[in-house]
Amino acid sequence: MNQKQDEGLYNVHPAPFTCSLCGKTDDLSNYDPSEYLLLMHKHHVCFHCAFWMDKIQNPPVNREIINGHHYIIHPFAKRPHNVILGFGGHEFYIRRFDGTLIKSNNVWHQGKIPEHFRKDLPDTADFLTLMDFQKLKNDPYKCMAKGCWDRYHCLRYDQSCEKDGPFNIIPDSHIPGNEHCPSFVKPYNAIEP
Repeated sequence: MNQKQDEGLYNVHPAPFTCSLCGKTDDLSNYDPSEYLLLMHKHHVCFHCAFWMDKIQNPPVNREIINGHHYIIHPFAKRPHNVILGFGGHEFYIRRFDGTLIKSNNVWHQGKIPEHFRKDLPDTADFLTLMDFQKLKNDPYKCMAKGCWDRYHCLRYDQSCEKDGPFNIIPDSHIPGNEHCPSFVKPYNAIEP
């Protein structure tokens, strides 16, 4: 970028505009030069939308999206008093949709993903309770009980066994967990930052 363009993009005069994605009003003059400012200028979007566009274009290696929230998951800190930890060092138990289990005491919340970015940032994992984490870690059994009414709410169920479609129809009145299966493991998405 040449000097003349640089001065035009980073001017200090008010430059209010309406975001082309969410409709919020923003002002380029409120921000220091950064990659976000370039995205804002190029796509005519507010800072908030530029932040999420950057997460789509440059996904962090250790990110997980759980229940529509964006998290950065760092490895478990064995000496927690020597570092600043996300959520004050609270332990989280996570299961990625590929089956990988994660235990971390260094989780950072980056925000709730706006609805208009959800298709580009789908969920990648679920939170677990300690008990369910230990169940899955100690016994990685995959369930093939395609007649179980809890199957779509159980993290053990292998949906690939339903190649020809659902075996039965689960009644709307069914409450997940009422099959009382000892192998039942449900996602724990009640954690809200």
